[in-house]
Amino acid sequence: MVLLGVSLALTSLKPLLPAKTVYAAGTDKTASEVVSDMTVGWNIGNSLDSFGQSSNFPYTSSNETYWGNPKTTKALIDSVAEAGFNTIRIPVSWGQYTTGSDYQIPDFFMSRVKEVVDYAIANDMYVILNTHHDINSDYCFYVPNNANKDRSEKYFKSVWTQIANEFKNYDYHLVFETMNEPRLVGHSQEWWFPRNNPSSDIQEAVACINDYNQVALDAIREAGGNNAARCVMVPGYDASIEGCMTDGFKMPKDSAQDRLILSVHAYIPYTFALASDTYTTQFTDNLKGDIDSFFNDLNSKFLSKNIPVVVGETSATNRNNTAERVKWADYYWGAAARYSNLAMCLWDNNVYENNSAGSDGECHMYIDRNTLQWKNPEIISAIMKHVDGTPATINGQQIPQTDPQPQPDPQPSEPDPQPSEPDPEPVTGGDLSAEYTINNWGTGYQIIIKVKNDSSQAVSGWTVKVNKSQVKIDSSWCVNIEESGDYYVITPMSWNATIQAGSSVEFGIQGAGSVGSSVDITVE
Repeated sequence: MVLLGVSLALTSLKPLLPAKTVYAAGTDKTASEVVSDMTVGWNIGNSLDSFGQSSNFPYTSSNETYWGNPKTTKALIDSVAEAGFNTIRIPVSWGQYTTGSDYQIPDFFMSRVKEVVDYAIANDMYVILNTHHDINSDYCFYVPNNANKDRSEKYFKSVWTQIANEFKNYDYHLVFETMNEPRLVGHSQEWWFPRNNPSSDIQEAVACINDYNQVALDAIREAGGNNAARCVMVPGYDASIEGCMTDGFKMPKDSAQDRLILSVHAYIPYTFALASDTYTTQFTDNLKGDIDSFFNDLNSKFLSKNIPVVVGETSATNRNNTAERVKWADYYWGAAARYSNLAMCLWDNNVYENNSAGSDGECHMYIDRNTLQWKNPEIISAIMKHVDGTPATINGQQIPQTDPQPQPDPQPSEPDPQPSEPDPEPVTGGDLSAEYTINNWGTGYQIIIKVKNDSSQAVSGWTVKVNKSQVKIDSSWCVNIEESGDYYVITPMSWNATIQAGSSVEFGIQGAGSVGSSVDITVE
């Protein structure tokens, strides 16, 4: 793999240019260009983000090794770069060290974070630097609810002002990420909520997260230097697909153009990748639909609208099932490779042994940080072949990329919106028309529906009805679905409700079993 060049301007002999022209100072790449360059990333998990007991706040020395991991070394980052990764995500829990009501970050910790950032920069790598577990400690430094909004805003403004000032002269290879998995800790919907019908608590949390993203972004921009045009990643609730697809989530307003990146996490399929209760050790064909739906969602609302995406965390826990994890990596990164403005970062917490008969969902070691040996090189090789086809250099040797055993793949990973086989079936309804394509693989099916506005004026609001006797909808993307009598009634989200003249919107439905060659669909 060819790693991309990087220039780091630590000092400048010229005065800083005004904000409107600072792009020439080293952050002249757009978010799409940066994400396209990132290709593949790796997380230093459970190190600078590990935290201690709140009774000892503020800490006066680093908790980097508090969770049992060794101190991060340049040799570790060198090994990750040698294996082909050109992006390092550095999770950092800042709050436990801050002092005073204005949350001052001490020099010893800021210097340590900068040291690790520079390890990656020295390898010509991109760096994603965030605020991580500051919501997940005994004392939460921010909470996404109205009761804690003022305090949370103050925290984000203070820490991001300090971080941005420390790194203001770093070029576009340094990307800031405002938050990690912001959520209501301990809530019954902490980790999942129905995107089409969020509770009032979740709606309030989503609105607060929008606000905190804006506060953090404004603090970064106001710090000046290269921050005026630096790329910034922002998450929705829990950094989940539901959190960014729900209507309430909004990207912040930015004074810079084309510098925002959506941050999302996706340990999918969940039962294979992360679950600790009901789980499977086999990556079977029927699980591929979770990955397909995930990318279809992202494409419909973000990627197709020139909003790039970084999957900041993904992994599949070790259940002593290396061959199946190779299949997972091959399929997942293969699906991601179809999008030029999307990059993915592998989560690594340096935990390998699964001593609970495969039930532990938190075993995500890929490189042993003590020995610097890669545990399952074939997984890394499966990833790297979708980056640029270059064999990974792992443990001092180039690992040939051998495909897993051929498996039947009747289910398309990303349905073609205009397939040649079968031909789309037309459906009409006044000024609106629709066409659909059925992708049927025997044990399941997808129906991709495109609603077109054939009039000379924009149409606000549309409805599609599908006969329940012909399909059973188990999942969908980009729409709301209700049942009424003999029909599923499908309506748009807020962001795709308006169809401009001559334009169209697309969505999908999916179910188990099989369907015929045609389906009763009406559009109005």
